[in-house]
Amino acid sequence: MHRSLASARFATTAPSRLLYQITGRVALAALVFGTLLAAPARAARWKPVDPKDLAATDSVAMPGVDAEILLSTHEMSERAVGGAAGVRIGSEAAETERFVRAKVYTRKGVEDQGKFSILYQDDVAVSRPEARVVKPDGSSTELKKEDMFETVEAKTGGDRWTRISFVFPNLAPGDVIEYRWSTRREGSHFVESFFCQEEVPVREYHFIVGQMNNPGAVAWVNVPTAKMSKFSSNLEVVARGLPAFEEEDFMPAQREFRGWISMVRTFPGLTGNDVWTTLSSSWAEDFEAATRGGGVKAKAQELLAGTATDDEKLRRLYEFCQREITNYTWVNSPEIQAAREKSGKEKSLRSPKRVLEDRAGWGAEINQLFAAMARAAGYKVREARNASRAEILKVRGNDGWAYMDRLSVAVEVAGQWRYFRPGSYFLPYGMLDWRDEGVTVFRCDSAKDILFDQLPAAPADGNRTQRKGRFKLDAEGTLEGAVEVEFSGHPAIARRIDTWADSLEDVNKEFREEITKRMPNAEVSTIAWTNLRTQEMPLKVTYQLRIPGYAEAVGKRLMFAPSVLETGAPVVFAPAERKYPILFPYAYAEHDDIEIVLPEGFVMDKPSAPPVVAGGGEAIKLGHRMAYNGKTRTLGLKRDFVLGGTGATSFKVESYPALKGLFEQIHKADAHALMLKPKESAVPAATPAESPVATPAAPQP
Repeated sequence: MHRSLASARFATTAPSRLLYQITGRVALAALVFGTLLAAPARAARWKPVDPKDLAATDSVAMPGVDAEILLSTHEMSERAVGGAAGVRIGSEAAETERFVRAKVYTRKGVEDQGKFSILYQDDVAVSRPEARVVKPDGSSTELKKEDMFETVEAKTGGDRWTRISFVFPNLAPGDVIEYRWSTRREGSHFVESFFCQEEVPVREYHFIVGQMNNPGAVAWVNVPTAKMSKFSSNLEVVARGLPAFEEEDFMPAQREFRGWISMVRTFPGLTGNDVWTTLSSSWAEDFEAATRGGGVKAKAQELLAGTATDDEKLRRLYEFCQREITNYTWVNSPEIQAAREKSGKEKSLRSPKRVLEDRAGWGAEINQLFAAMARAAGYKVREARNASRAEILKVRGNDGWAYMDRLSVAVEVAGQWRYFRPGSYFLPYGMLDWRDEGVTVFRCDSAKDILFDQLPAAPADGNRTQRKGRFKLDAEGTLEGAVEVEFSGHPAIARRIDTWADSLEDVNKEFREEITKRMPNAEVSTIAWTNLRTQEMPLKVTYQLRIPGYAEAVGKRLMFAPSVLETGAPVVFAPAERKYPILFPYAYAEHDDIEIVLPEGFVMDKPSAPPVVAGGGEAIKLGHRMAYNGKTRTLGLKRDFVLGGTGATSFKVESYPALKGLFEQIHKADAHALMLKPKESAVPAATPAESPVATPAAPQP
């Protein structure tokens, strides 16, 4: 698993639009923005750069850095499109102006800062991107429109992510780069938030708020130097001397540790729990109105015919909604595109009856259809909201509701609440998205109760990858054979999501590169997938693998690692030190069944199996079992790995040295090599048909 964590690409889905998490604040200031004037318009041309900055050869505040941001500004305003009533916010458009000025000091700084890109989702309009390079003598070169390239970065769950990229021409140490752009996003927003701490030091950051249609509060987190002031009719927060932020592998949500700033809606007259209870009632009433209409009961009764248990009933409803209702969010064709565009023009979600009649709907509409059918079947149903675990962990504070943008359907079964999201196209019945597992969920209630619950997490065995390899090793060291891999749970879901919009040719190309990145000599052919485009489990892939020179010649002997499918994988934690805690996305299990027919004329020389490796109270464990059949010259390897076997997937930063050492032992065990020697040099001995290979005692972590 420890290598597949990366290859499965857990976190490929980018943070939802501009919504991020809040975990605690350094300061908070509330202000009713309705009376503020619009933010000042963009200057016609570039402002001059301070000659001292042009002449500088090193950072004054942080000597020795490769580059630093001298000035970053973020001006935000909101244009009203519709009115507001109570807590139901009207339609607006959030508009921002971004500007960055950075100084490059070293050649590495040139390499790191020479290319800039803007990544945005399809509901955000980016306009007027501009950039220039200013030389130490004051001369400048502006990028032209043709120097900027727009590409589709990813299409995930119906969301299109686009990247605008440009390269600064003739960039050299000592140069200053500047770039700016505007964004606009239609719709009502409870929260807008932005990073102010970057991968390089930031000398000065300005967050400016102009005209806002609704009241709100500005907050900053992990930014101890921030100060708020008011100039003209605008609000401004200024932060200075922000150190560089460096992301670490398998860390919790960045906003636990990285500096950021946000604006959250406030409701005059409501504070603390009053906001939670008012929103709970409002959301619950809206959800009940949307899911209590007629037109679905007959279909629900038809689907439930012959079922006996609650699990059978809910599974039948879930799989009908997920598989028989075309999901606009995921499925596309010319005909579906036309229907999507027509549906998208409607101002609100269509009724469950309409979705059932059309046999098509958006993910949220499919969730509501499932809720309406479950309600019609006699179940108590509620709307549930939670924040993504990839974005925020602590949401029970005063404004935690603002970050709960992930919706599911809560159904009471025998006094217990269960949570479903059939509108997520690849999410099997009984599972939650990994970003939702183990987090606090808010169940909306018309009685204005504050009802928190904890979402369950799939056990390690539910996220299993099983790999089977049948190989032959020849006397020249070439390994060749067939491989079969089965993915279930989150590993299967992740691959389906990552590849759903790609052609089969591209899927195979990426899969082949995934293998050859570890083993450059590998030849991968005859790739075939099963259940790649369906919700069925497991997802399966078979392929032929040939690796010339897999066994290394040591004189007349051959040395090779029997754990073929782990060969070439890097160690998980390479850095000697770590700053942040460790959080793996989910518990995971892996089982390998490998057989290698050894070359004729060779025998094993003092074979041994690697020791069992375990740590964290056996939360992480790796074991190998090897056996040899002398009659068929077949070496068998059974490899079992588990992470989160006890449910633990998070570790304190203080445990990093032990955790790093544990994964180094795992890496060493997977790279454990055996030696073959020519048969004539072997000491004659009786060889049983099958015998286990000696396994050393487990090390003590």
